[in-house]
This record gives sequence, structure tokens and C-alpha cells, in this order.
Amino acid sequence: MYPAFLTETILSTFRIAIIIIPLLFFFEWLNHRYGEKIEAIIKRSKYFMPLIGATFGLLPGCNVAVITAIFYTQGVASLGTLIAALIATSDEAIFVFIPLGFNFIPLLIAKFILALIAGYSIDFFFHPKFFKNSLEKTTEIDFCCAEHPHNKEIAQMFKHTLKHGARIVLIVFLVLLSLNYIQDRVSVASYAHLFTNYGYFQPSIIGLIGLIPGCGTSVGIATLYTKEVITFGAAVAGLSTASGEALIVLYGQGLTKKRVIKIAAILFTFSVIWGTLIQITHITF
Repeated sequence: MYPAFLTETILSTFRIAIIIIPLLFFFEWLNHRYGEKIEAIIKRSKYFMPLIGATFGLLPGCNVAVITAIFYTQGVASLGTLIAALIATSDEAIFVFIPLGFNFIPLLIAKFILALIAGYSIDFFFHPKFFKNSLEKTTEIDFCCAEHPHNKEIAQMFKHTLKHGARIVLIVFLVLLSLNYIQDRVSVASYAHLFTNYGYFQPSIIGLIGLIPGCGTSVGIATLYTKEVITFGAAVAGLSTASGEALIVLYGQGLTKKRVIKIAAILFTFSVIWGTLIQITHITF
């Protein structure tokens, strides 16, 4: 019998693999067939990207966050769109709420509002080149990784996709294996004892924990919230930073550690400020 953390890691990695590999192949094929047309469409719809990312991010699971992460690394989605999708997603949390009949709609509303605010703020104020340059520098529709030559034969495309996808999947597996091993030895009861007396600091603490990759993070935060161990503001902050394996995928796709850390810092800052504001003002949705 395999340990629970190993089984969870294998299942999570498989789920990511069946998303990433077909998506990478699709992008490489799309690049050669419809690259110029796609670029024109993106230029026309760029102002709606954060809204689209936030809306689809509300769907259960981290699939949308992972796909948006790939879109971002390939120059298809803006930084604001990526952040909007990461904030909006609740990963596996909804699957905790539904069986309990727990009302999670206020959480989704709070997260959706934050996703829109963060996404558009970043694109318009903090990352203006995406709009000013009309995507010339950020999206030359290079869905394939830049260091490898493009191949127009289907067989060669598939071979390259497997090679590139295997690298991403391996990184995801190794990181998740380490994290799940650690999480396997920390119980919900331990979390409860840790957070009960932290008051207004809860959004910061839970937001930081939310950055830990893996579905166990969102499940843990959702469980703590249903048991009234953490506040609504803390749950919003934590589930806004909890984006499943998306951050690992960003790194696996070739982003530098420094860049991934910056993205995580942006995600954390917006989430904690919003969660703390909710906590202090007792805003309801």
C-alpha cells in the first residue's frame, strides 16, 4: 500500500500532465497554422482578458489557473489576466463546501471582485507595456519554447511536446512530492491551535500558507473555515493565494525563480490587503 502523500502526488501530477501535454501540442500546432490570426484577435480583446480570466477562474479545480499560467508564459495572456485567474480560482475548496451544504457564494463574490481589481490594476498601472505596445513585444505568438527550432511535421511537433512536457511534469512531481510529504505530517488540529488567537493577522498567515502549491492547501483552508477556526477575511485571503500547482507550472515552463517569486508576491499582496480590509471592516457579500 502506497503512502497517502505519494498517491496524492501521483494523482495530482497525472491531472496536470493530461492538461499540459495536449495543451502544449495544441499551441505548437496553432502557432504554425493560425499564429497571425490569433495575434490579431488577442490585440482586439486584450481589454477583456482579466475579466475572462477571473470568470473562468471561478470554476472548481486548478485547471483554469494552470492553463492561464501556460498562456502567460507563452505570451498569450497579460500579467493582470494571470493574477486575476490565480485569485479567482479556489482550487479544490469548493469540493469541500458542497458536500457540507456550506454557503461559499460570498467567498466567490469577494474573490471575483478582488480578481477584477487586481487584474485591471496590474495591466493598466503596473504593467502598462502590455497595452501600450499592442502586444508586439509580449506576444509574437511563440507558443513553442524559444530555445528549440520549430518543426512543421506533426510527428516532430509531438516529439518536441513530449520532451518539453516531461520536463514540466517532472518538476511538478518532485515539488509536490516534497510538499505533500510535509503536509501529510501536519494535522488540521495543529492548524486550528496555531490560528485561533491571531485575530487581524489571520489573513496574512493564511494568505502565506495559501501560496503552498498543491490541492491540500485549499482543502485545508476550506476545512478550517467550515469549522470556524479562521475568519471570512482570512479564508478569502488564503483561497485567493491558493492556486493549486499553477506557480510550479510557471517555473516548469521556464520562468526564473525571481520572476515566479515576484508573481507570488503580487498575488500575496493583493490577497492579504483585501482579506485584511474585509476582516477590519466586516464587509459582507
